[in-house]
Amino acid sequence: MRNLGFNLLKAVCAASAFGATALCLAADRQVEELLSHMRVAYATNRSVTYTTQSHFGQVDFTSSFTYQNPNKIRVLISSPNSPAMKTSLIQISDGKRMNVKLPNSMDFAEKAFSVQGFEQQLPVNLESLCFFDWEQQLSTAPGKNMEHSTFQLETNQPWNGRSWTVLVETAPRSRVVCRYYVDPKTYFIWRTVVKPMQGGNPLDASDCQITKLTPGAKVDSSDFHIVHV
Repeated sequence: MRNLGFNLLKAVCAASAFGATALCLAADRQVEELLSHMRVAYATNRSVTYTTQSHFGQVDFTSSFTYQNPNKIRVLISSPNSPAMKTSLIQISDGKRMNVKLPNSMDFAEKAFSVQGFEQQLPVNLESLCFFDWEQQLSTAPGKNMEHSTFQLETNQPWNGRSWTVLVETAPRSRVVCRYYVDPKTYFIWRTVVKPMQGGNPLDASDCQITKLTPGAKVDSSDFHIVHV
């Protein structure tokens, strides 16, 4: 579960008025094996384009990504049903610097690139972030994203006309339960469903789904051109 502290969702929301289950233990052997396969799958992917549909309450987002290893990222985010986003948010990274154009603005800001900084404005979850942040997100090691979580593993779970491996993460510090729908052949996540635990933040509830994915896509270096300001 990523830290859902991104400002874009807060601004838009304010303006818009379980199969075969393994024992729930902190990262048991089967879970660690799955996470290892997932890290390898993302790490060996050199380029990709994908589109994610995200649902946060009554607010919907469409995020279109272009990625080239290492850390060249372009994303365009729109929210057609939100009066707070009449134009798209655009973020571009060349791996060293990044541009940000906020919704309803024509101007690009420039800043130093960091993966964490790039993620802050994105209304998505691990199905989208792992292509460029797999090492942090998909690990239970000290200091990593899943360090304090416990897990269940569900196999042959139906969704969208297919069977999936579902990794269920309980993240007590974030007070959420996340369900990651993992393709058992490619080990990519296609869907992340987040539900708050009792006492959690209702704004954390979300359903993020990849609707189009092209691993190994041919990308143009001009997609990552930085406007220096």
